[in-house]
Amino acid sequence: MEQFIIELKDLSKRNFLLELLNQFDFIELKTGKEAEAELKQGDEYDLFESAGLFADREIDANQLRKEAWRVPN
Repeated sequence: MEQFIIELKDLSKRNFLLELLNQFDFIELKTGKEAEAELKQGDEYDLFESAGLFADREIDANQLRKEAWRVPN
C-alpha cells in the first residue's frame, strides 16, 4: 500500500477534499489520531531483525566502514 501526506494550504477546503476522497473505493482515508498512531508505529525499528545481516560475508568492521563512507564518483 502506498501512502501520501497532504498538507492543506487553505483549511476551508478540508471538507471538500474529504468528501472527494471518500468517493473513491480504492482509497482508505485515515485522519487525525488514527493517522498519527499509524505514522508513529511505522517509525519503530527492531534492531534484532538485522541480526546475521553479514553472517555469510567475509567482511570485517574496517572494510564495512570503508565501503559505507565511500564517496561516489
